[in-house]
Amino acid sequence: MAIPGNKDTRDGIIFALPFLLVYLVFMVFPLGFGLFISFFNWDILSSGAFAGWANYRRLFQDELFFSSLWHTVEFVLITTPVLMVLGFSMALLVTGNSPLRKVSENVFFIPYILSMTVVGTLWAWLMQRDYGLLNQIVRQLGGEPVGWLTNPKQAMWSVGIATYWWTAGFNMILFSAGIKQISKEIYESSQIDGANYFQTLFRITIPLVKPTAALCLILQVIASFNVFGQVYVMTGGGPHGRTRVLTQYIYEAGFRYFKMGYSAAMAYMLFLIILVISVIQYAALGKERS
Repeated sequence: MAIPGNKDTRDGIIFALPFLLVYLVFMVFPLGFGLFISFFNWDILSSGAFAGWANYRRLFQDELFFSSLWHTVEFVLITTPVLMVLGFSMALLVTGNSPLRKVSENVFFIPYILSMTVVGTLWAWLMQRDYGLLNQIVRQLGGEPVGWLTNPKQAMWSVGIATYWWTAGFNMILFSAGIKQISKEIYESSQIDGANYFQTLFRITIPLVKPTAALCLILQVIASFNVFGQVYVMTGGGPHGRTRVLTQYIYEAGFRYFKMGYSAAMAYMLFLIILVISVIQYAALGKERS
């Protein structure tokens, strides 16, 4: 089949075809198939039976769905504000005049390149109740061992601490890029006018970095709503389901109990929740910038 257009257009299409093929096979088709099976009762082994909206109606009667959703929201509230502040603070350090800024940038970003399994396993060992490093320090200070991952009141915060260490470097990179785009002439003018560090920070840096902060906030909320790996590795959803997030429940419904249709319905409900929150954030932040 001949491809219409000039030679440059044909060459562009030919070079793009492998990527488009991979994209269709591994992105578009799974998305469409997932939506399709969400309307079926399917356990992989059988052909499945059409269920209509039954899987979606079931969501509103499932206590585990709502508890998992709440745990996910709780994780978002625990991690997002702290990661925003940490990322911005790190960016201020690595874009400043400190002689250690290059070393600091590498130190802050290195944890982010580690895999989720490595990070989860590392922090699970550090927070182990009997011989974990953190509890060894607590004992040396005369305190009692802390159930970082076994106490229902502390488990989610413990996962949050591991997440701070792991992902703050990504926000640092985004904020650093935003700060570096601010013209040096603006800072030089503020120095001539006698502005101190904090006046420059609150009247120049923060206002001009708001577009980057908006992007960072949206990406952070999306990432936090999709949390799964560190929770699964560190706590397995425990203790007593206290850290079971929605993505883990989706995984368990699909691959442990083989309720693929119900699992797909929950996944699309999570997608809808993230979409609505992202649109609201974008609209609110866009209105504020205008």
